[in-house]
Amino acid sequence: MDSFFLNRTAKIVAVFIALIFLGPLQGCMFYYKVQTVNKVTSEEIKTYDSLKKYIIVHQGDSAWHLDKIAIKENSFAGEVAVLPYYRHKFDTTDPRGGNRYHNTKNNSERYVLEEVHLYLKDSIVPKMRAGDYISLDVSTVRKSEVYTKANGRTAASWAIPAVTPLLVIGGIITIVVTTKSSCPLVYTKKDNSFDFAGEIFGGAVFSSLERHDYLPLPGFKPLKNKYQLIISNGLPEIQYINLAELWIVNHPKNMSVLPDRQGAVHSFSKPEAPAKAVSLANSDILPLINKKDKQYFRFDETPSMTGDTNAFNTAFLTFTVPAGIHNGKLIISAGNSMWGDYTYGEFTKFFGSKYGEWIKEQGKEPAEKNIHWKEQQRFTLMVYVETSGGWHFVDYFDLIGPLGARDLIMPVDFSQAIVSVSAESNRTIRVKLESGFKLWDLDYAAMDFSKDTLFTVDRVKPSSAQTESGTDVIHSLSIDDTTYYVQQCIGEKGLVIFNDSPGLNEIKKSVFLHSKGYYEHVRHYPGLPDYKQLLSFLVPGKFSRFSYENHMKFMKNNWAFAPETKLP
Repeated sequence: MDSFFLNRTAKIVAVFIALIFLGPLQGCMFYYKVQTVNKVTSEEIKTYDSLKKYIIVHQGDSAWHLDKIAIKENSFAGEVAVLPYYRHKFDTTDPRGGNRYHNTKNNSERYVLEEVHLYLKDSIVPKMRAGDYISLDVSTVRKSEVYTKANGRTAASWAIPAVTPLLVIGGIITIVVTTKSSCPLVYTKKDNSFDFAGEIFGGAVFSSLERHDYLPLPGFKPLKNKYQLIISNGLPEIQYINLAELWIVNHPKNMSVLPDRQGAVHSFSKPEAPAKAVSLANSDILPLINKKDKQYFRFDETPSMTGDTNAFNTAFLTFTVPAGIHNGKLIISAGNSMWGDYTYGEFTKFFGSKYGEWIKEQGKEPAEKNIHWKEQQRFTLMVYVETSGGWHFVDYFDLIGPLGARDLIMPVDFSQAIVSVSAESNRTIRVKLESGFKLWDLDYAAMDFSKDTLFTVDRVKPSSAQTESGTDVIHSLSIDDTTYYVQQCIGEKGLVIFNDSPGLNEIKKSVFLHSKGYYEHVRHYPGLPDYKQLLSFLVPGKFSRFSYENHMKFMKNNWAFAPETKLP
């Protein structure tokens, strides 16, 4: 199937364009403009001060707050203070047009309208430091920029019509997912930048599905004994974040660790790739999954290839088992597909104008009912072991979101499994992974047979948690309770800081974000619900079949979809 899809560069461009076009559609957006003064006088600085403006002084690449201002005829003075982190978002801006800011209950950036930026002639003024009290001649100010509300642009942004999801790139029609959904996005600070790390509690799209999540943060190191990460709302949804704590696992350097779906931490030392891996159509998929190389088995075989009328897809993995061993740990590297995410958006359109009501109703339903439906449709990646009584269900890997794969682990008891003995006296068992059509991408699978070794887990609460506007949300994130940090609009983000835990010689630290919460998609579909279609999705396997049928329509029309793009 891969030959039908865009190359990586085109796919990244497609998603980038989609994100650009998504901005104006979401509301909650306000605009400010820049008034530039090229010849600043002491009277103008006096005016800024009398209006209680927040003065930011720029010196080269540095920006400082100038506090406690005193003004004389041709000079002004003040105390140099460090800018709060959220102020840096607007310390440079586009002076030619409207610039966006947020204004919601939980993320008000109206403070930007108070800002005045003074740009100094660098060669004249000594380098500033926090705590200095400086006096400057007005002539040292090269220009000032005053931020004010752009009322016309703000009003116009609310009237922009929906953008068609069809864009032409290089002569190929690319479907840009304007109904794209996701979950809270996590970025970790490394050196001087924040890097994308993954998504949390994927698939928890109703309040009844609120759940815990354990996101691995490989390579996440403390800077000056502090771990810094950002939790962000990147797409049209409302996010309810109940808990965010850091798990720092101390373990021997020759071991690795991962928490399973229930939050139990397991160690592994020498995962072994399958001896054999085939699909339901009996294709050899071992070269795709025997190492982490971003060569995926995409669960995309059609019913004509497999004979499965639901379009379920399966990976059969054969593992060689040491004598006397009856337990192992299945380790995979996998992620949800963009195609599956798009298809779920197509499904929700059947609710029409009643979609919002349906979301609220589902929030009142027992979690078990919605979880059972996810299993029946194979949203979750189901895991089975072959026994004399047939395929025995072990557990499932829950959704993790479509923007990045992650490593996952699952304990497997194969004491009742069928054990085959080859001519070479190798003992083997078979494990089955089952997904709906093109809903998962599997990069790697292995089994570890070692026992869990000794390790310790330091559960670290945030030492600081602030929104962009400086609102303190630490109490919302520190305890699993009924208080939430709510992110309502695209672009809202909170900076969460954790103190490092004590280290030990010859001990390695692996870091995980333990979070809990849920999110609700924001959709405004026209028309009445299509009840006939909706009722059909009560049948097990219907969503997988729906995914397959939609995919065939795309192929028939020679359209290309960009479903495999992950954040770079």
